[in-house]
Parts: sequence; C-alpha cells; structure tokens
Amino acid sequence: MKSLRIIRFFLLAGIWLFAGIPVTAQLKNNSAKSFSFVKKELNSGLVFSVTSDREELRTNKSFNYEEWLTGAAGYRWENRSQIYLPFRHEEWNYLFEAGPFFGKGELIDSFSSKVIDAETKLAGLRGLARAAYSSRFYFDDKNYTIVHTNVWAQYDLFRQNAEGTLMDSNRVTTPYDVRSEHSDFRVGIQARAGWGIGRLNPVNHFATASLLLEKYYPGRLFSEVEVVEVAREIGRIKHLRDARSGHSAEKELEALGEFLRKRFLLEPPASALHDWELTEFRPRFHGTRFEFGPFFNYLNIEPDFVYGGYAKFENQKYCSSKWNRNLSAGISYNGYKKQDWILLETMLGWNWFPNLKTEYGFGVKYIPGMEVDGLDDLGKVRHNIVPYLEYFKQVNSKYRIETALAWRIAPNDQFMLPGPEVSLSVYRSRY
Repeated sequence: MKSLRIIRFFLLAGIWLFAGIPVTAQLKNNSAKSFSFVKKELNSGLVFSVTSDREELRTNKSFNYEEWLTGAAGYRWENRSQIYLPFRHEEWNYLFEAGPFFGKGELIDSFSSKVIDAETKLAGLRGLARAAYSSRFYFDDKNYTIVHTNVWAQYDLFRQNAEGTLMDSNRVTTPYDVRSEHSDFRVGIQARAGWGIGRLNPVNHFATASLLLEKYYPGRLFSEVEVVEVAREIGRIKHLRDARSGHSAEKELEALGEFLRKRFLLEPPASALHDWELTEFRPRFHGTRFEFGPFFNYLNIEPDFVYGGYAKFENQKYCSSKWNRNLSAGISYNGYKKQDWILLETMLGWNWFPNLKTEYGFGVKYIPGMEVDGLDDLGKVRHNIVPYLEYFKQVNSKYRIETALAWRIAPNDQFMLPGPEVSLSVYRSRY
C-alpha cells in the first residue's frame, strides 16, 4: 500500500505539473513560432569517455555477472543535420568511432560445479557505428506525430586478466588466475513513435541578433519586433550554407550589414567578423510540448528486448540571451520477459552563456523506479539522483570542445549502475 501511495503521489504531481504550466511555445507577441533553424555539420576529432558498465546473463544452470569502470579514447567522424521548420522538426546523424579502451572491474561466474569470483582488468580496441533519426511532423501549429530510431553496432577485441578464487562443488577454494582473449559484438535498436502537442521553437538566431545588436549598437533601443526581423535575416543568410563546400563569413556579414543599413539605416557593424564566426552555439529552444506513445529497445545481450509505452513533458524557457531554463518529466512502463518496471525520469537544469564562445550547463536528474509484478504486487520505489555539469567552447570558427560530467547516485544497481559518466570531445566542425 505504501508503494501504491507513492505512485499516486507521482501521478498527481505529474498531472499538476502538466496542468500548471501552459502549453505555449511563444516568446512575446507570438514571435518565436515562425523561427526556423537549419544546420548541417561535418565533425571530426578525438573523444574520451569514462563510464560504469555491467553485463549479466542468467540461465537455469549458470549465472554470469561482470561490472567494469571503463575508459575509452578514439577518433570520431560524424555527419549531423538539424532541421527545424514550421511544419517539421527533423534531426539525423551518423558517426563512426575507433580507438583503444581499458577497464577494471569484478567477475562472478557461477555454475553448478564451480563458482569464480575475481577482479578483472581488460584492454583492447573498439569500433563503433551509430545512426539516429528523429522526426516530428506538424499537422498544425501544435499537433504532431513523432518517429524516432537509433541503431548502433559495437565490436570489441580485448585481452582480459582475471585474478581471484575458484570454489568447486566440494566447496574447496583455490586461487584463480586466467589471462584470455575475447571479442564481443554488440548491436542495439531503439525505436519509438507517438503523438504530441506543443512545440519547442529554436531561438538561436534570436539570441544571436540580441547579442550582436546589444554589443555593436549600445545606444539604440530595439523593439522585440525589430530583433525578430534581424533574427529572421540571420537565419536566411545561414540557411544558405553548404557544409561540404563551406561558406564565406565575410560575405555573410556583408549581407547582414546591408540589411541593417536598408531596414534600420544603421552603419554595418565594424570589426564584427570574429563575433559572427562564434554564433554557432548548440541549439537553444523556447516552448513546451507533451508527447506519448509506444516504444521498444532491442539488444543482443540481457535485457534483450524491452517494450512498453511512455509519456514525456518538456518545457524550455529562453530567459535572456545569457540564460536558458530546461525542465522535463517522463514516465515509462517497461515490459520484459523476466520483470516489468515503471521509471519516472525528471530533469531540471540551466544553460548559461557568459559570452559567444562559451556555454555552461548544470542541473540534476531525479529518476525513481519500481518493479511491477502486477497491479496488486508493486515493488519498492528506488530513488536515483544524477547531478550533471556540461561545458561547450568555441575555440575559433572551426574547433570545438565539449565536456560533460555526471555522477549516478543510486542505492543499488537495480535500475541504474552507480558511478561516473565523463566525456570529452575535441573536434573540428564544418558547417
């Protein structure tokens, strides 16, 4: 009964959250709903990551469990496209990555005749390929359908050293020291479809217009309508780019200066070329949307096939050219051949832009989960918290640095494996 009361609390809190915040995707004067954002990137560079991983396999006769803290480095090539138009929002990307990895962890291998308990070290080479596609098609200003797919394949070739103990069927314990070579092929498919209402509008060009006008025309007060006009002109100029052939920042700035001269009788901004080249920060959004639908995830390891339904609420607010606030809450019912569970994922975070070059992100995720054996047999709620930090820097017009740090705080490893998530990317971007 206690677990049932907790579920009711979460549901009531979610209903209050959805009802208490109006579903709107507009800045003042409804100006954001017609914003567009189109960007295609070719990125290549170095990536480094540290994360906690585990793998478990149970049968009627055996139990195998491995857990590692793994570090990986590699070279990545990525093609990424982001298209946000009034009638469709579309994202797709594919990447290839290859490089060394290493790890340290624990191995438990149990059979009817023996039990192995050992500390392990592993090192090897890893190759990864991934392709993802997401599309939201709008029937009108608010209503849309969604299709999302994510397919990946990973191949590891590595050497593993295991040192520990082996206990046979007579409960006799002997030292265990084995060095072996392995190869693992992993493939995963994630897919979901659904329906939604509302929209998140891209406000990158609005932020760019606000920053440039504030810096280069400090004595002039611009109305929001005027800033919107400049933002749309910035979008028109940038959307003509071709990532493969490149673009001329000088010609783009000349076109913007000509627009300012004709429309507002302003002198073109002098010495603004450096700032213009640094207006390529990651997408920013303003608005609210709510969506729901079915999903399924497939892996060629346990848990191999998970299916169910989800509902997700997202609210992002453009507070100013310096700040964005992000809020989301999603609940999912996950069906699995051995055990069903319910997961609630909530997030509250902020993004701070102290200048054109830099973006800081920080916040916290709260992810409670519960096992479900039936409507009358609900498990205990497990509370998981993930504080996170992000950093993005445009070194110049070509090179980027992205870092992310998160720490999973979990009472056990039932829904989430405790430990760090660290990533660092240093790459060159053509757009």
